[in-house]
Amino acid sequence: MGQLTLPLFITGAGAVTAAGLTAPQTCAAIRAGVTGFSTETMSDPFGAEQTVARIPANWRLKRDAGQWLVNLAARAIREAVQDATEADPVRMERTALFLTPPESHRSHPAYEHVAPPALFDAILAACEMSFHPSSCAVDGGAAAGLGLLAQASALLAQGAVDRVILAGVDSLVNPSDLARLMAANRLAGGGNSQGLIPGEGAAAVVLSPRAAGRQRPTCAILSVASAREENSVLSEGFSQGRAMLSALREASRKCEADGEPFVDFVLSNGNGERYAAWESMITRARFYRTRRDRTPAAMPAMSAGETGSASAVLALVVARDAFAHGYAPGRVAMAEIASDDGLRSAAMLRTTAAAAQLQAG
Repeated sequence: MGQLTLPLFITGAGAVTAAGLTAPQTCAAIRAGVTGFSTETMSDPFGAEQTVARIPANWRLKRDAGQWLVNLAARAIREAVQDATEADPVRMERTALFLTPPESHRSHPAYEHVAPPALFDAILAACEMSFHPSSCAVDGGAAAGLGLLAQASALLAQGAVDRVILAGVDSLVNPSDLARLMAANRLAGGGNSQGLIPGEGAAAVVLSPRAAGRQRPTCAILSVASAREENSVLSEGFSQGRAMLSALREASRKCEADGEPFVDFVLSNGNGERYAAWESMITRARFYRTRRDRTPAAMPAMSAGETGSASAVLALVVARDAFAHGYAPGRVAMAEIASDDGLRSAAMLRTTAAAAQLQAG
């Protein structure tokens, strides 16, 4: 599923996470291996301590869970637009916004204050921008966000819009998600070294059918594919990696005759959880058949925690920063993104820098 009608170029990026309050800060922390983790005392069970990746902010921004997500998303979107505008003016009435909020099956506390459609409308209002009518929010978590690249490409190819902003926002640092993850023994802690660290944040990228008019290289998205895994982390069985393998093969096939030999590094929303590591180990052994001395992997969750529906876009932000500043370990990357409900998406990315520029960087 999912086909790019034309390549997409990332011309702007924004992010707010526990590791950094802007995209440059977040990417610098991820590159340096700096974490935004802290220890909090929980009320249920009383006195228990849990490592989380909470964004430091004034309490007025967190009056309720819904308003907190609105503030996070609006901040990342505004930063992305400002970043893109520095090189190429963005006409907001010709710009569509695609958003992935927290999945509906989680019963996120934000939805106690504002229904999912109203949450999207509140984010639009907070941005104080007039987006194109095709703007929408899509349920399905992180992998759905990456899957939206095909829809963005089609919209741009039709000439309906000039730009598409892809954004994601989420917070797992709330009583409901913490209780759910603890009951499933998915949290990292003294009794579980292979668990996730709940985080929160928002990320946004501006997508264009052409590279921005400036010398700094950026990230080109060449292909995308999605598939659904029957044995998700919410089911009883372990994943055999079939859906991710299918998505990787399809994204590779769409890129070139066979794009796998050209992949230099991987971007993943892996979060340290045993289920995710198991699936990744099985999948990569089957897909990456070309001999490599090593396959570097960037996992933003190691610094920012598990950012849920924001994690796919955060991976794109990291890719763009790595290509733009010349520290990427190669020219071609593969993004591997998984959602809790079983959706898997893969996308092949490439720098716009010439080989000489890459070597000089």
